[in-house]
Amino acid sequence: MMKIKIFATFSLIISGFFLFRAQKLNFKDPNFEKAVLENFDLNKNGSLEKLEADMITNLFLVQKGITSADDMLLFSNAKMIVLDDNTIPNVSIMGLPQLELFSCTGCKISSFRAEGLKSLASLYLDNNLLENISLKETPRIDQLTLSLNQLKAVDITPLKNLRKLNVEHNKIQKLDISKNPALQTLNIGGNPMKESDIKKGVKTDITIFGAEQ
Repeated sequence: MMKIKIFATFSLIISGFFLFRAQKLNFKDPNFEKAVLENFDLNKNGSLEKLEADMITNLFLVQKGITSADDMLLFSNAKMIVLDDNTIPNVSIMGLPQLELFSCTGCKISSFRAEGLKSLASLYLDNNLLENISLKETPRIDQLTLSLNQLKAVDITPLKNLRKLNVEHNKIQKLDISKNPALQTLNIGGNPMKESDIKKGVKTDITIFGAEQ
């Protein structure tokens, strides 16, 4: 009887171990899943498992018919995610502590939100339909590209490490860069804004492109 109990317990442990190893991830966007499986289904079983997802650090899913970015959250170890030329109206990114670069250009985004991305350094959202952008607890951003959108305002005051900012061809009338001591270059061309509409701090060696005279 004791041997039977031990064997049964051992079998349950083994079963649980393999169940954990083979934990299938559920995607919201079938096109996102299809694009990922093309490159990262290592055991070729037609589904992505957690261990496979945890091994992924770079996701290049350009022009794949993706309509939702929610499935990014399945890849907690991703350092670089590129979703250019998909159609994703709203993007909200949280829970990706390793993410260093995110790009979603030409995605028809109207609203973007990023929060708690402590490692994010480069953010590319140009050529979209952006009207709203929220960046919270993203202290490492040093490259921010928001060109060719519909933004009327953008708050960059929390971005102390920002070095390069591109906001050309929006609808911005005023911009505060007084809290960005690391800023080196600023492109504001194509906005109804003069250089006098830019609130500057003590830093004076900033190169500004495209300001109306």
